[in-house]
Amino acid sequence: MNNINKRFAVAVGGIVAILLLPLEVALAAPTDEMGCILRQPGSMKFVRGDQLDRQTIMEAVNVQVLQGAKVIDPCLTGQIRNIPASVYARLAEKHPEKFQPLENNNQSVVLPEKAAATGVGLGIAPQYRYVGIFETFPPNAFFFTAAFTNDSRVYGTFFEFLDEVPFVSLSAAVIEHGVVTVLQGSKGLFATTANESGTFGGSVITDFENFFGQAALFTGSKLQLIPRMPGEIHSEVLKINDPGVAIIFSLDENFNGRLALYKNGEVSPLDFGPDIRSPFFLNMNNKGIIAGTTFIDGLGYRGFRFDPRARKTTLLEPLPTEPHAWAVGINNRDNVLGYSFIGGAIERIGVWDAAGKFRTYFVEGISEFPTISNRLRFNDNNMILITLVTRPRSEVGNSYLVPKPGVRLNVADLVTGVPPDLFLPFSFLEAINNQGNILGGFLLERTGLGGTQ
Repeated sequence: MNNINKRFAVAVGGIVAILLLPLEVALAAPTDEMGCILRQPGSMKFVRGDQLDRQTIMEAVNVQVLQGAKVIDPCLTGQIRNIPASVYARLAEKHPEKFQPLENNNQSVVLPEKAAATGVGLGIAPQYRYVGIFETFPPNAFFFTAAFTNDSRVYGTFFEFLDEVPFVSLSAAVIEHGVVTVLQGSKGLFATTANESGTFGGSVITDFENFFGQAALFTGSKLQLIPRMPGEIHSEVLKINDPGVAIIFSLDENFNGRLALYKNGEVSPLDFGPDIRSPFFLNMNNKGIIAGTTFIDGLGYRGFRFDPRARKTTLLEPLPTEPHAWAVGINNRDNVLGYSFIGGAIERIGVWDAAGKFRTYFVEGISEFPTISNRLRFNDNNMILITLVTRPRSEVGNSYLVPKPGVRLNVADLVTGVPPDLFLPFSFLEAINNQGNILGGFLLERTGLGGTQ
């Protein structure tokens, strides 16, 4: 550990410089934000996961690829968001030699202009009602969402802030029908993922001075640490499916990222083959099939699908009209969600089927629909959410629902009962379940089927 402590005195490299770039929109006050700690040689840094746009992610990935990273740290892509900004700020105050100060992110707020609705008429669209499921929390408490189930339970981490180290007490929790239940036996778990049956995955902090942890699962009333990989200083669960198979991200003492599968009590290295370098945006369905994104020299970004049973990796190509493809999710129909795109310009949003054929659901980044978005979500019915829009200015704060190919609906136009004092409530939406219910910093409960089914 002495060697690790010495490395924190090393100057920070190009990745941090990229993450200092200002973004167009601030989505929340720092005390309300969730993010992650970028663990690296040099002083550690807080990364606001909800605000990483595609260009910033691509630049950070390129730096890590040039540095020879075998795996992209999920903190750099916004996939991990497991610590409140206020807790990080306290760590930075106590250990300034190890943690960079939390930056004020309010200076670049851009208020959107009124945007026109797009898609079909509202009379045949799905309808939603706003449910403020997080509004009754005490002022010294905070909840981070890890998963949204098909019966609209919300699994996550319940935080209570403390005045002394470690500055926060945390446990796994579930919100159901507006009631939060803190789960006994889960104290100390940073939950980052959960499956339908309520098995949580995340990490338990084992070194509060450096904020390193060990991957862990919580089921029922039992907290289980996942065995460390050789030379490991930190690990966490990225994804867990309903059969209980988990993807593990691990850092060795030189801050090299590694991936592993945890299945039937055993940890095994995860290798996608020689063509997949520096993977990121990893997701897994209930069959254990993994989807993600990689960068290939001479080609550009490509999605991929990996079947661990057959040990077969399939590249997911963009359409011939675009140079890049990102795969950002996989559902239980083996469809992979993603973009076929030109950076900062045309974005074809759609899915690759099990045969690897891309079907376009909506095209943006064009004169008719100039939207530039940065996150996609979908369910097993291929209903797609488009969120974290950063361009044009008139659409900042919007999210869109694509219920079927060729139809895009502004979520704000579909919802009743939204409190008038909420600031950009639809800027970032977390998930959509198989009922079509949507989770953000609230629940959007579907009240009508409309004519888009």
